[in-house]
Amino acid sequence: MILESILEMPMKKFSLIHIVALLVGVILVISFSFKMNTTVTFYGFAENKETQINMENPVEVNRIHVTTGQKVKKGDVIIDVSSSILPIKINDAVFSIEELKTRYELWKLDLDGRISEREILLNEKSSAIQAQIDQQYAQLDKNKKLASSLKSIDLDATEKSDIKSPIILRINALTEELKYSKTSISTQINNLKNERYVTNNPMLSRIKILEKELSYFTIKKEKETILAPSDGLIGNIHCKEDEKISSFSPLVTFYEESPTLVIGYIHEDLLLKVNLLDEVTVFSTSRPDIQNTGIIKTLGSRIVEIPPRIRKIKELKTYGREVIIEIPPDNPFLQKEKVTLTLNQ
Repeated sequence: MILESILEMPMKKFSLIHIVALLVGVILVISFSFKMNTTVTFYGFAENKETQINMENPVEVNRIHVTTGQKVKKGDVIIDVSSSILPIKINDAVFSIEELKTRYELWKLDLDGRISEREILLNEKSSAIQAQIDQQYAQLDKNKKLASSLKSIDLDATEKSDIKSPIILRINALTEELKYSKTSISTQINNLKNERYVTNNPMLSRIKILEKELSYFTIKKEKETILAPSDGLIGNIHCKEDEKISSFSPLVTFYEESPTLVIGYIHEDLLLKVNLLDEVTVFSTSRPDIQNTGIIKTLGSRIVEIPPRIRKIKELKTYGREVIIEIPPDNPFLQKEKVTLTLNQ
């Protein structure tokens, strides 16, 4: 019994040591796995914001003032171009404006002439009718004088009679004709004057529209010298001097001076761990002391192949989702510099 107890003791001690070691190992594995699961790390590269400079009209390149990779300041001249369409549009607008102005002046002269004709007609007709009225009054006075010499005729009784003489009737008729003529011709004159001095004349409205178009075309022509939109770098130059470029075709690729974006690729197994507006710490892989903080602004809409340069194992194809992170412009990263991205949780 004692021997058996002694033989059993080492076996119990051995088993207990292994059990304790196994438990410690399990705890370490679980802790390590939990730590790994709570830290999301992936790779990407810094990218300067790219702008394709183009023109909305076909142009001919006159002179290129920059070279690929050159640093430029805001407002520096990049390319001189000339439009093949704007001069035609400007000439057409100028011609149309001059044509309309000529037509408008002729139209005004025509109306002025018609107004003058009516005014002359009014004066002539008024004078003619008034002359007839005056003539009738003169005849009436003459008749009165003749009647006064004849004692047999009672002038007072004649004047008080309801029967009017033909001369009086003629005078009344001419007076009505004079009044009607003045009213009718004056109305015509007023109508012509209203038409002459109207402010919303269709030709004047069209002239104003064409003048605005001409001003727009002229300003566009003055802007045919392409300037740097901000401090930055010249990328690819897509044109040559004396070359004709179609509308909206790229002339120059322009990059901002410092990277403002980081394009990363997160493995497809970690997709659920990232969201828009998450904060990310960005480290340079070649300069670990350089880091910055960014915000996730865009998540790709599909799974793509991760570029070999930012795979953990270049030879092993892996797939993930593109993630675009915005970083402050005042950063020390180089364009296309490889970076490590850690999700801040």
